[in-house]
Amino acid sequence: MKTSAFALSVVLCLSANAATLPSLIPAPKTYELSRDKGLKPSDIKYIVANGAEMPVLYGHLDKLPRMETDAPGVKLVLDTTMSLPSAEGYTLSVSAKGAVVGAPSEAGLFYGAVSLARLLEEAEEKGLPVDAAVITDYPSLPVRAIHFDTKHHLDRTEYYYSLIDRLAQWKINTIIWELEDKLQYERRPECSAPNALSKQEMRAICDYAKERHIDINPLVQGLGHAGFILKKHWELRENPGSDWEFCPSNPETYELQFDLYLDAIEAMPHGKFLHIGGDEITEIGIDERCKATGLSPFQLQMVWLNKVCNFAKEHGRTPIFWDDMPLKYGNLWWVFHRGLSDEEVDANWHTEMLDQAVELFPKDCIYMRWHYGDPTIYAHLKVLEWYKNKGLKVMAATAAADGGSPYMPRYGSKIEHIYAFCKLAVDNNLNEGILATCWDDGSPHWETVLRGFAALGEFSWNPSSRSTSSFKEVFEQNHFGLYNGEAGFIEDLEAAASFFDGALITEGRRNPAWQVRKYRLIDLPDPEKPGEWTKKYAERIEAAAKQKKLCEQLKIRIDQASKKALRNRYPLEIYSRNNELFEFPANILLALKDVDLAKNADQRRKALDKLSAECEALDTIKKNLIRSYGKTRFMELPKGYIQDQNHHKHLAALTPDAEWLFLYENDIVRQIKKLK
Repeated sequence: MKTSAFALSVVLCLSANAATLPSLIPAPKTYELSRDKGLKPSDIKYIVANGAEMPVLYGHLDKLPRMETDAPGVKLVLDTTMSLPSAEGYTLSVSAKGAVVGAPSEAGLFYGAVSLARLLEEAEEKGLPVDAAVITDYPSLPVRAIHFDTKHHLDRTEYYYSLIDRLAQWKINTIIWELEDKLQYERRPECSAPNALSKQEMRAICDYAKERHIDINPLVQGLGHAGFILKKHWELRENPGSDWEFCPSNPETYELQFDLYLDAIEAMPHGKFLHIGGDEITEIGIDERCKATGLSPFQLQMVWLNKVCNFAKEHGRTPIFWDDMPLKYGNLWWVFHRGLSDEEVDANWHTEMLDQAVELFPKDCIYMRWHYGDPTIYAHLKVLEWYKNKGLKVMAATAAADGGSPYMPRYGSKIEHIYAFCKLAVDNNLNEGILATCWDDGSPHWETVLRGFAALGEFSWNPSSRSTSSFKEVFEQNHFGLYNGEAGFIEDLEAAASFFDGALITEGRRNPAWQVRKYRLIDLPDPEKPGEWTKKYAERIEAAAKQKKLCEQLKIRIDQASKKALRNRYPLEIYSRNNELFEFPANILLALKDVDLAKNADQRRKALDKLSAECEALDTIKKNLIRSYGKTRFMELPKGYIQDQNHHKHLAALTPDAEWLFLYENDIVRQIKKLK
């Protein structure tokens, strides 16, 4: 396989002491054990900060007095002359005499204290002292970002504070918050949902994050993805029949967008970036105003991009732009997604159109190179090399959850791809950093996504620390306090979710980007043709039996993990509710088989009674899931809320309440009730 000049070594080089690393996320760059005695958490009697204000503290450290004594204690020392590869770096030394954190910046001091707090937490949980050791640590990438997408749901305000605390302890330092209509825009209030966060509430969240060295930055969509605006502002549509795109030749487009940008910037005052979206444009250059310019659709897009980038820079923000549209213009986008051999990639790799248009690319913009699969494929390496050769700034974008999957992420939380893209970014000096997206199209609960976010924290800070399998074990220890593999059920739960997605249909997908309304349920048994249904769906029935057994085992495993967990039991509750739902179609299929194979009226009556009971169980499953999800998120949209009408037809936008979560299940129950 070719590697191109923009190469990735796919061999993970573990540090010599990787096996001895505590369950710190991310793993430190160096961890040197000494022969000194360790430090018992109970022996620590104080914490003081020299040269800086006391940072936000977690766990045992926050309980300590702030006055030095002769006993062992913790000293946080700000030393701006300290030489480390990053200002966010720190050193941490632990011995029986106490612990000392040194750092050249307040961020480094905070991260050192976070690491020490985790070491103390683990020591307390194991009933052991903290090992005497010296840590020297710093991030490999300067921007370690995750994505909040609130287009289809809003969480309770206090929950965002909880998320920020957990992200900060994984040393995430940036949030890109896709707002859509979930901010109360003061200049354009008609673009806000009735339950949107006020600017004051958002500023309070941002202040809280800033104290934990996380910058929150707005993503306000345009040129496309504009349904939250254009469902009301028809006059700004490029296509009168679609709420997807603005007209880039209408001056009022910019007046409105700039008003939204200003409100978002004011609501998020500590951010460095303004993400302006700009992806997945389908119809540009079709209205009379655009035709009159004589510009091509791509040129019109770049006119828009330059205008909004200039606005961002004028207001002290670095613009970020999804990069798919230029690649589509250059006829390269398809090359990434066809499984081509390296030779086929080379044969179809023509950059002449992009080379000629490169002067249209704003030079102070960051081009977000999003790729949610394996980033080491040859075509992807080649496009990164093109960006580098043209002197354009690139930020990587991987995914912590594939946007099409409701309930929870798949593919092992995409940790393999997160690792690979982080290592690629580090090895090839993509110094603008990396983002892990989490699209709200299928609206998985945040608690199921956090493992992917933690992986972004791990591998963007230190991509050569652990294997991905080792990281998963450490995540269980770090997040739940489970040290014996009790949370190793997550991949099995992903498999159960995948069966559940299509168990009751023969056509269609529970994928929000693929016309989810177009589906066909399985047939029901015909009493005039006993046994035929069972033959027709034999493979599905066999899979259902396996699913039922898997879900029963998962229930036991999740219950055991919940009892043993030392913290963060709520995600285990979410996993449990999801598992209950995932078992439902298996029970329905097996009950339908009994109806189909009934040999007489009495057997059929009993089978129908059992089937009816399985259908009635859905009400309890739904109530339990909605109650558990509702502890952190609002499960209904405000009265009168208008959903976007665009072609994407996202799953989470199908109903104003939580019923979209049970799309096929509700339908099959309605059909079953017609059985005689």
